[in-house]
Amino acid sequence: MKELFEQLIQLIHQRQDCVLVTVVESSGSTPRESGARMLVIKDGRIAGTIGGGAVEYAAEEFAKSCVVSKSSAIKEYDLSPSKDSELGMICGGKAKVLFQYLRHKEQELPKVCEMIISYLDNNEKFWIYSSMDVKAKTPLMLLDSHGRQTGCLVHQDELYFVEEVSGQKRVFIFGGGHVARALVPVLSELDFYCVVVDDREDFLSKEAFPTANELILTDFDKINEKIKIMEEDYAVVITRSHEFDYILQKQLLATPIYYIGVMGSKNKTATQKSMLEKDGFSKEDIGRINMPIGIDIKAETLNELAISIAGELIRKRAEQR
Repeated sequence: MKELFEQLIQLIHQRQDCVLVTVVESSGSTPRESGARMLVIKDGRIAGTIGGGAVEYAAEEFAKSCVVSKSSAIKEYDLSPSKDSELGMICGGKAKVLFQYLRHKEQELPKVCEMIISYLDNNEKFWIYSSMDVKAKTPLMLLDSHGRQTGCLVHQDELYFVEEVSGQKRVFIFGGGHVARALVPVLSELDFYCVVVDDREDFLSKEAFPTANELILTDFDKINEKIKIMEEDYAVVITRSHEFDYILQKQLLATPIYYIGVMGSKNKTATQKSMLEKDGFSKEDIGRINMPIGIDIKAETLNELAISIAGELIRKRAEQR
């Protein structure tokens, strides 16, 4: 999303008009859910995606015509395999797509884009209001107040598609070793907010973790002194010793954190779960820990381990929505 709005600011500076294409409603097995966006100029798509394939091609071609005609529109696409459907895609489903013609002279547009980028950089929650009125003078608005809803709603007597942008899911990666160095670039590409935590200063450098959002130096037995863990956060425990892993598990179980993943063999898993039980943790508490971490893909190399862990976090993130 950030790249899309950065591109939009560039177009404004270049005095180019464009069309913002947004999926505002979907049903069945559509390629992307509502909220998917792409940015189109007269020569074609330059940022974002609404799922690829026939629907994206058709939407891109129509968006190009909207740039030429300087008009906004709403179109519905039928993705069913029926011969009578518009696209005849085997996946099925329907999608309603909003095409918003954006003039580079629109005074409020750069401010909205800059605010969106700022919120994304700070990993803050906000709401994007996209007007469903194809003749609207203000196609985009931004709200940062809580208690809003996602979907189509009437605001000030006008119909809007409202999308909640919750920011990236924050992942605390405890341990700055080889696995973390392989994992962080993967998670960053998957739009996770990565915080690497270690008790060794020389393991926390921008050279080692160029894509990490934060690097935190702290003792593993006192993480609450430097870290405030929230209910929606994730923890990946991959330290250099079983002792530190266990110390971290006990502290993490005392928080409301959404996900705890710990690397370990079957023997380590059985031993540490037994230790937790002896220390008074209930089976329900211990069940919060995903150990051994990752999806079973028979991973052996560091890169394979990173994919295995990332796969599990993708699944957990989808379940969290």
